[in-house]
Amino acid sequence: MTQDVEIAVVVKGVTDRAIRVNHGAPDEVWIPISQISDWCDGPDKSPGYGTTSIFVPEWLAIDKGMV
Repeated sequence: MTQDVEIAVVVKGVTDRAIRVNHGAPDEVWIPISQISDWCDGPDKSPGYGTTSIFVPEWLAIDKGMV
């Protein structure tokens, strides 16, 4: 099992299957909701909620250029 990492992000978009986030890099990335083990923010998880954090597998964070 891979270790999860916590990434600070700003949610920019949400679909039924993924969220689009800005993690401080020039490009935004899509993260599959199925790969998020925890999502720390408001109850509605809506875009523009502000800075929040997500917990994703380390391999995915590396693949998406988030770490």
